[in-house]
Amino acid sequence: MNYGVVDNNNFGESDNEPVEENENILDDEKLGEDSAIVPKVGMKFKDDKEVFEFYKKYAYCIGFPIRKRNSKKGDDGILRYLTLTCSREGRRSSTTSTSLNPQPRIQTGCKAKMTASSEISGI
Repeated sequence: MNYGVVDNNNFGESDNEPVEENENILDDEKLGEDSAIVPKVGMKFKDDKEVFEFYKKYAYCIGFPIRKRNSKKGDDGILRYLTLTCSREGRRSSTTSTSLNPQPRIQTGCKAKMTASSEISGI
């Protein structure tokens, strides 16, 4: 079973800033010597572990942590869809209005994500 990137168009977007200001400008498809390849729609992977390792290496080069956000299995129990996202995605709402010792928040509203789906070969 092969997995392919189906959506990575939300990388670098923000609610308040244009996308162009947040994008990483790249001259070629690699980030540098011995670095990760930039993800593109249509890339092929052997399995979900290879997808995760690829995006983890890419995210490390850019400078953000990742996690599995969502996955969906088919009726046969085989993983069909996988969404990887920045660990700093979203925002936390505070339950108290005046905290004496406020803790730093990890969620920064990062919208970097990659979605992959499996391709069934054969019957």
